[in-house]
Amino acid sequence: MSAPLVSVLIPTYNGAAFLAETLESARIQTHTELEILVGDDASTDDTPAILERAAAADPRIRVIRHAENVGAFDNPIILLERARGTYVKYLLHDDLLEPECIATLVSAMEADPGARLAFSRRTQIDDRGRGLPEEPHLTALSDAPGTFDAIEFADRNLELGVNLIGELTAVLFRRADVPDPRSLWHVNGYRLAANGDFALWLSLLAQGPRAFYTPRALSHFRRHREQRSMNTRIRAYGLRDWPALIDWATGAGLLVRPDQERRALAAVVRNIGTQRDALVTNPHSPAVLETLYLVTARLLELGGAVSRPDGTRTLVERAHGAEVRRALAVELDTLPWRAPGAVAAPALDAGEIADTIQALREVPADRLVIAVAPVDVDAAVPLIEAALSSGTDVDVDLVPCAEPATLLKPGWMAVAPEGRAWAAEAQWVHRVATRAPVP
Repeated sequence: MSAPLVSVLIPTYNGAAFLAETLESARIQTHTELEILVGDDASTDDTPAILERAAAADPRIRVIRHAENVGAFDNPIILLERARGTYVKYLLHDDLLEPECIATLVSAMEADPGARLAFSRRTQIDDRGRGLPEEPHLTALSDAPGTFDAIEFADRNLELGVNLIGELTAVLFRRADVPDPRSLWHVNGYRLAANGDFALWLSLLAQGPRAFYTPRALSHFRRHREQRSMNTRIRAYGLRDWPALIDWATGAGLLVRPDQERRALAAVVRNIGTQRDALVTNPHSPAVLETLYLVTARLLELGGAVSRPDGTRTLVERAHGAEVRRALAVELDTLPWRAPGAVAAPALDAGEIADTIQALREVPADRLVIAVAPVDVDAAVPLIEAALSSGTDVDVDLVPCAEPATLLKPGWMAVAPEGRAWAAEAQWVHRVATRAPVP
């Protein structure tokens, strides 16, 4: 039986500094049934000359040179469209593969048709190829080669808020499992800024049932200042990718329980906190604020403060809709879950009592209380009855009390007119209508 053809796809733009070394790491693979397809995105340095020499020396190298720059999103897509192999192995133009990398991953995929991707531990190297200190997300995921349950592993990544799988260089997958290359780098029509590789891995894992992993470091990801991932804009907008990824994942059969999705959203907030410059020195901090806004909007949906999505609109669309904006017009701690009770303490005024009753009709609380000074109870009763009769009936308790704050129990809300807070607890604020004086 002949060995399966593997397409090694190398997108490059002005990659002369490292490209020759990267190409060599592909050429010396022990799995020799390769096509090495390089997309030169109209480079202006020595990249074309390097590729010309390499193609002359190895007929497996095929170069696609774009007459005009198509960009970092389209170049890898075009390569995947042209790929002829059964398996695909991206290799970024500054990364390196160990000689046994492709053979190891292909062998695992051939042995298990249910494995949707194969990957290994990877290390980081500097611009001279020297190893960098190992970061927590690069530690081995297991002690020995084997498979993970694909869905569980995808959920684990999302709930931790970390791409444990790796960059494009780290993974091998079947070409047939990505039938539409033009769908790459997008989720629900939203183009991701920096996590397109992770979205691809998630889409493969969502197909299930398994993923292969080996703790042996078979690829090396190079860190240097020219990388897009070092760009402050990419870092900020990369954070914004995560709520969109989570929203897509719930529709793809991942994060099926609300507690899982909440953990994933909480991880996004934690990741913002670990990048201390995200909201301080990064000129693209509005993207980080949008990230927090999207997380808040989705948590409001999960808590029932706004209606659950119908599946036809993305999180980005829903978050900027009228319903979420209305919910955010009041204090958030009054919204996500029904309170055990709410206490109002209106002035002895017909208009204010009418407005308070209307506010109580809208408050998400199980028990509604109006606190009135004991000396004012007799005068308040007809005003409250008139207000109740003028609209939808609601069950309200009238409690004589000179200090309404003493009625607030844990989790209760204080209902107050705008500009007149009377308690430190969660406040449901309402407007008092301006009425013309009675002649």
